[in-house]
Amino acid sequence: MLRNLRAFLISVLALWHDRSQKQIGAASGIPPKRISQLLRGEEIEDDVLARLLAATGGDPAKVAIVTACHEALARLEQNQELTAAERVEVELGVLEGIGVIRRMVTEAVRRSRAGVPALDRYPQPADLEPARWHAAMLFQVLQELPEDQQSAVVRAAREYQTWALVERLCEESVVQASRDLEHAAFLARLARQAARRTRGPQGWVRRIRAFAAAHVANVLRVAGKLKAAAALFEQAKRLWSAGSDPDGVLDPGRLLDLEASLCRAQRRFGEALALLERAITMGRCPGRYRINKAFTLEVMGEYERAIKALLEAKALPDVQADPRLRNILYNNLALDLCHARRFAEAAELAQQVRAAAAEMGDAILLLRVTWIDGRIAAGLGRTGEALSLLAQARREFESRNMGYDVALALLEEAALLLDEGRTAEVKALTRGLPAVFAAEEVHREALAALRLFREAAEREAATAELARRVLHYLFRARYDQGLRFEE
Repeated sequence: MLRNLRAFLISVLALWHDRSQKQIGAASGIPPKRISQLLRGEEIEDDVLARLLAATGGDPAKVAIVTACHEALARLEQNQELTAAERVEVELGVLEGIGVIRRMVTEAVRRSRAGVPALDRYPQPADLEPARWHAAMLFQVLQELPEDQQSAVVRAAREYQTWALVERLCEESVVQASRDLEHAAFLARLARQAARRTRGPQGWVRRIRAFAAAHVANVLRVAGKLKAAAALFEQAKRLWSAGSDPDGVLDPGRLLDLEASLCRAQRRFGEALALLERAITMGRCPGRYRINKAFTLEVMGEYERAIKALLEAKALPDVQADPRLRNILYNNLALDLCHARRFAEAAELAQQVRAAAAEMGDAILLLRVTWIDGRIAAGLGRTGEALSLLAQARREFESRNMGYDVALALLEEAALLLDEGRTAEVKALTRGLPAVFAAEEVHREALAALRLFREAAEREAATAELARRVLHYLFRARYDQGLRFEE
């Protein structure tokens, strides 16, 4: 077996390009007999190697590949710590990994042909895809670092101070706002740090900073800090109005969408819907904005209108391209169909929600589907099945300290039990409510309604009608905390 790397290189390249020693000799000016001697193990000097590589078509990429093959074979023979079967497993795994890396690097090189766009100008149309792709790569790098180091990198490194990274951080902040509010707040603040350091025309920089500030305000809104959110949002709107983005690089519908969510939290429903209509017309994500419109209508108790808006959003490109948005849409639609007592339609949709949640590994969404299945079974008159599913959902909500969801499932159970006159079981069931009372997400008005129901249950005076009234109220009051329960 050939051990000399240089001889190995020439032999493999000659074989690959189907070149005989006579052909190599003619191209290199080295007699074939001498080439034969060199390939049998004689030392090959640098200048001779260069001539032989040129004659065999050995460009740097091919030299690197053959060299790596030689080194891999040598390591395979030297590694005696593993069994033969284990060595095979390792090498096959390495080869598979190399294939993945090759595809990633190939894509990176392809996308970087135009280079990273200039950082101090308004982006041109040809800049957009490379800039967003580069920002996605930088975002992945940041995610591997502790938060304090992420902040340090964004403050210090010029390539992290771009509109595209601000956009990417803001998008992730919105996603995390419903999962991990603390992380969402960090991402929004990080976007604002990057925005404050961007360079370019003054009007463009103002738009970037407005975009980031609006997402910080959005996190404040989700946290229930509505006054602080409104004050910061006013700053963002002033910056946006004073700025310039003639090509709409930053989605012109996004600030309208976020402001609509703030208006909804402030119970200014008419203004929220008007803003969302503008966002649908002006923005790049009409499906997303229709989903928000439907949610606003749901909070208002306008379930049929919410269903219509969701069905309009279902086929739009931005929803079809985003699995997360599709899951939100299907989940909300199934819930609204239950509210509208269209249980057969909800049952068909719930299967799609379950399949999508399983595919994405979303345990919380799978749990919510169990709860929705219980509501559907109740609506279709399958009381035994409904009680079993609702109890299962309630227990799992309890294990995750999801107090508001516990209350919803419990009230649904109670209504079914009271339909059958099982007041003692309802009394026992409501003894679990003190844990719900301690949950942070259960606000004062909701607590008052739950206490009213518990007191009635303790007296064994609760009715199914009261349970359903409190349940209906809690559905709306979850996102409309100014709504009062009418006794």
